[in-house]
Amino acid sequence: MSMTRTLLCSLPLAALLALPACSGGTSTTAAPAAAHTSAAPATAASAGANSGKLAAKIGRAEITVAELDRRAAGKLVRLKTQEYEIRKQTLDELIDEQLLSEEATKQGITRDELEAKEIAAKAVEPSDEEAKAYFDKNPPRGGVEFDKVKDRVKAFMKRQAEQDARTALISGLREGAGVEVLLEPLRFDVSMDNDPTYGNKDAPITIVEFSDFQCPYCSRVNDALTQVKEAYGDKISLTFRDFPLPMHPEAPKAGEASHCADEQGKFWEYHDKLFENQRALKDEDLKSYAGTLGLDAAAFATCLDSGKYAEDIEKDKADGEMAGVSGTPAFFINGVFLNGARPFEQFKEVIDAELKAKGLL
Repeated sequence: MSMTRTLLCSLPLAALLALPACSGGTSTTAAPAAAHTSAAPATAASAGANSGKLAAKIGRAEITVAELDRRAAGKLVRLKTQEYEIRKQTLDELIDEQLLSEEATKQGITRDELEAKEIAAKAVEPSDEEAKAYFDKNPPRGGVEFDKVKDRVKAFMKRQAEQDARTALISGLREGAGVEVLLEPLRFDVSMDNDPTYGNKDAPITIVEFSDFQCPYCSRVNDALTQVKEAYGDKISLTFRDFPLPMHPEAPKAGEASHCADEQGKFWEYHDKLFENQRALKDEDLKSYAGTLGLDAAAFATCLDSGKYAEDIEKDKADGEMAGVSGTPAFFINGVFLNGARPFEQFKEVIDAELKAKGLL
């Protein structure tokens, strides 16, 4: 593991490189899609049709096509997902270009002038004080001094402001134009397993999240998820599945601790506490949070020390790995993959499309 990759996934300033997720592998895809734990849907059909066919013989040993598909499931899902993402990204670019051109014509200016007016002008470079406040709120590990990264922090914050302004502009134009995207999304059969779920599991919109308690991007996305809960109420359910990454050694035990809290009916409160304290996830910290939240401290400590949920964490991780997940957070909204710490607007786009398809919006 390179120092660069370790830093990227250990501090929010990793966003300086504009990556929306922590990655646990060497793939160039930040967080590929996942499928049902027993078989990747992208390969299930071929496995079923060719389950008896042989891919190779090694003396008396045989390797079947079904075995080959199971082993390659994650990579094949990633490949299929990349193909779809390229098509979807290109479609979005075409739509946005058309909308921007039409708006510029309407205002009697060029597209460059429109973007300068609506995006660049609204993305003011942050002051040194604002950059320092952001740095203090998201301090990097290793004792990095603010003055050494000040320019990078300010550049990142300005890029974020530009992206926010662009997102707001495009969202308004899309809504005004009544854009309807007809490209069918990829849909994956992702199991909720028996993991903690907010809301009714039979809600019309089910969200399955693969997450890591030490990943800063997983913490960052929680504000968007809160907005989702507030906006959609009983129309959504959210299932939390653990996907601890290799560079986050305290994440597996934190996941176990969250299940121990779930035994006492306080998974989500404990979940929030862990994300608020990502730099303090030692065993003694995990136990102290239980006391803070009013849990039975003795029962919680017994549960945590027993390691009774270690296999559950490993199962979630294994399920995700087999299906192709390699980064966090990763979301599946009615099986539609959404990668990384995305803003509320991008959750809304997928959820609204699903509700419309069901005649509920």
